[in-house]
Amino acid sequence: MKTLGSFLLLIVLSLAAMPAHASDLTLYGGFQRQGAVTLDTGTTSQLGKAVTQTFDPTNFGVFGIRYGHGRVVGSEHTLAYTPNFIESARKAILYNSNLIIQAPTPIVRPYGTVGVGAILTMGDSVLNIGKKFAINYGGGLKILPAGPVGIRFDVRGYTIPSVQRSGSSIESKTLNIAEVSVGVLFSK
Repeated sequence: MKTLGSFLLLIVLSLAAMPAHASDLTLYGGFQRQGAVTLDTGTTSQLGKAVTQTFDPTNFGVFGIRYGHGRVVGSEHTLAYTPNFIESARKAILYNSNLIIQAPTPIVRPYGTVGVGAILTMGDSVLNIGKKFAINYGGGLKILPAGPVGIRFDVRGYTIPSVQRSGSSIESKTLNIAEVSVGVLFSK
């Protein structure tokens, strides 16, 4: 219960700190689908070749907060957490800053976004990719039927290059992630 109270306090303070110009805050939840990736396990076979394993994950949950500002052209910042990244024993924190372009319509605002950020995974196996640069892109709809509270639908793609380099090989692995989310939108 103490954690829930701290979370609600954070939301209230975040809303109070929003500047007077066009800005919004979204609390969201959704799911991610990480693409298949083949990683070196760090071991060698009896023939002296590196042992690799292909991971083809299922859908995992994600939740976070997005803060944006600007009427037509603006920026947006996301902080998210996924308790199951690639497999159930790995966790990840995502942060990204994006350019956002949205229609200045009063009720339904379609938008597109692109940006860069970082991902930090935690765990102690070959799946712990550590801190990595990430590119993201996507779009969605912000729906504000009446007043400052609405709903937001979002679809994003993430590309994480150089997830793992193979020994002396110059080949690097890239991980692609699809994310679909829905959230409560607070607009000012």
